[in-house]
Amino acid sequence: MPFVRIRASTVALQILQNQGDYASAYELAASAIDLLPHVHNRSLSYQDQQYVVSLFSGLATTACSLALQIGEPPEKALEILERGRGVILGLLIEDRSDTSELKAAYPDLCTLYEILRLEVNTPIDIDGVADQRRLEIAFKRRSKAIKELDGCVQNIRQLPKFSQFQKGLTAELMQECSAEGCVVVVNVTDIRSDAIIVSTDAFKVIPLSRLDAVQAKDWINQQLTSTSSSDGGRKNKDYLKFLSWLWRGCVKAVLYELRYTIQHSADDLPRIWWIGTGIASSFPFHAAGDYSVGPTERADYRAISSYSPSIKVLIYARKRASTTTPRRDPPKFLVITMPKTPGASDLPGARVEQSEIVSAMGHVSAETLEQPEVARVMHQMQQCSIVHFACHGVSHAVDPSESGLLLQTAGTATAKPRQDILSVRKVSQAHLSGAQIAYLSACSTAENRAIDLVDEVIHLVSGFQVAGFRHVVGCLWPSSDIVCVEVAKSFYSKLSRHRAVRYDDRVIALALHEAVVKIKNSDEYRKRPLHWAQYVHFGA
Repeated sequence: MPFVRIRASTVALQILQNQGDYASAYELAASAIDLLPHVHNRSLSYQDQQYVVSLFSGLATTACSLALQIGEPPEKALEILERGRGVILGLLIEDRSDTSELKAAYPDLCTLYEILRLEVNTPIDIDGVADQRRLEIAFKRRSKAIKELDGCVQNIRQLPKFSQFQKGLTAELMQECSAEGCVVVVNVTDIRSDAIIVSTDAFKVIPLSRLDAVQAKDWINQQLTSTSSSDGGRKNKDYLKFLSWLWRGCVKAVLYELRYTIQHSADDLPRIWWIGTGIASSFPFHAAGDYSVGPTERADYRAISSYSPSIKVLIYARKRASTTTPRRDPPKFLVITMPKTPGASDLPGARVEQSEIVSAMGHVSAETLEQPEVARVMHQMQQCSIVHFACHGVSHAVDPSESGLLLQTAGTATAKPRQDILSVRKVSQAHLSGAQIAYLSACSTAENRAIDLVDEVIHLVSGFQVAGFRHVVGCLWPSSDIVCVEVAKSFYSKLSRHRAVRYDDRVIALALHEAVVKIKNSDEYRKRPLHWAQYVHFGA
């Protein structure tokens, strides 16, 4: 059975590594990753998919390190890494990939593909089917639809110009996605640590001997970003040390290799995309620097940093950027606020934030929803280009698909509103054709606390990306109300200078970059990185 073979392989891998037999270990790891599609597929529920993937946590990052250790080319190491991580997101993205070219050339076949794809990805309501016989029929039909979909995909691949339809990444595809700036994948394991740079010219590996996995785990275990005001001063000092360690051990080497020099104007900065894997999946590469020295030793004076869960997700965002139909009218701006949340603390700054950002985006039609229900928000997002949330966020430690934004149910004459969650799962099921920007001004929206699922990168930010937003702004950990308002106000003020129907991708990344730099350079927050290092841009 494939499942048993993969489990056995993960055990044997450790033995071979301990013996120093990296070549055999690599062959075993590669074979195990080849088997993943046989144990993880669309027939599983979301929870079952997460459970299966959690059992093989670390397999892909280990395989990548082993490939580099035995001298395989970096593109091959990246290819195996991409096949073995972000598996759940990968399935969701494959099922939403643009079919416009197929529809134009073979409309009937495209229609069949869309029908089967929809059937396969519509969840079976297990709780709603009491009759065991009806449940068995539903599962049999699902199994049949999956086989029909696989057959349909194979038929499409036989057609001229569609041989790569729904296939994995090639070296050419990975290099194409670096056209607007280099992509840097940072892979940290007990075997070795590396930065793999993808550019339009080549793939390059930078061994990171100073980015030790043991030290990385020690920094993570200190939980410096946990919310506690009593020792905030000490934690900020320690976090500055962490950012210096990250600069010396990784980011400086990458930026120097790329010859990204200090620029006096942010308009002249090149863009760069960071993809952290394993224990580095939540590292704030954009904020790395030795702040005791000054701007010469800071990442933000050399590049505009963005993030992506994987190269596949970045390619998906790029394709959406090129295929989304432009709106002729000015973009619609949806603002959701929760000044009061049942079962949670008040957010008095939410109304202030709403007022400031609506004022900053005065040229855009804005709709505000205060204390809304989940269903209403989901409906209204279908109509908007830009959505902004000012509310509480939660990161689920066991099931990241249940992480979400705290909203509420509708109250009645006899019952008060109750807390309700706009979860990652609900968001990722949406299909938003005109979506451009999602700004999640909430706690931990880019955080995945499920240790065994770190390489699935399941959090609110990735959920909004899957739903269709080309750009998502999120937070790696909670921030203060005051800073949230200031960063959001500055972000939208900078966007408003570009009064276009569609915002340029660079403009959006630059707007967040400048908003955060403004805060971090202020006298009040210069030495308080826990107030500004959490803001991240994901997207094209």
